[in-house]
Amino acid sequence: MRSSNRRRRRRSGKKNAGCMAVTCLGTILVIALAVFLLRGCVLKISDMFNNVGDSILRQQYPIKYEKYVNKYSREYDVDKFLIYAVIKTESGFDQYAVSRAGAYGLMQVQEETAGDCAERLDMEIALPDDLYEPDINIHIGTYYLSWLLDMYGGDISLAVAAYNAGIGNVEKWLEDGGGELSYIPFPETRNYVEGVNNSYEKYKEIYG
Repeated sequence: MRSSNRRRRRRSGKKNAGCMAVTCLGTILVIALAVFLLRGCVLKISDMFNNVGDSILRQQYPIKYEKYVNKYSREYDVDKFLIYAVIKTESGFDQYAVSRAGAYGLMQVQEETAGDCAERLDMEIALPDDLYEPDINIHIGTYYLSWLLDMYGGDISLAVAAYNAGIGNVEKWLEDGGGELSYIPFPETRNYVEGVNNSYEKYKEIYG
């Protein structure tokens, strides 16, 4: 009788071990499935936050007046993202913006500059009213920016500094700096150059 009982207990132990193995396997599968589902949720949440972040950035650095920017970007060989950066920094995309210095429209073109550029381009414009028109403003502003870039060998900082403060001031600063723009004494122009460069990099990062 004792021998028979021992045999029964051994068989019972084998059954318990088998049950435990099945239970462990089931637990592992459940955990693996939970990890898989959780990972999918985390990725979806991460994508959602990335999409929200991209949307906010695109609102901060919008693409507007694309038709005219693309047209004159190609015509005058100026990076369209630089044009957007100048528009954002100059007027915040307000086509009716007017500065205290008497600059008008999206790219904040002054009447004297607009008149000179229009003459070179053989354009007939009514100043300053026509500078509120996006087509005309972006045309003249991009042409003038292209001309400055050519003058300064493609140096964006020099070109936009001259766009803001005038060629005469930039030439003086270059002379004082031994041929380099080592310091911009006008805080407005310093901030302007920094703003355009930062916006330019952002536009390339977001849309490039």
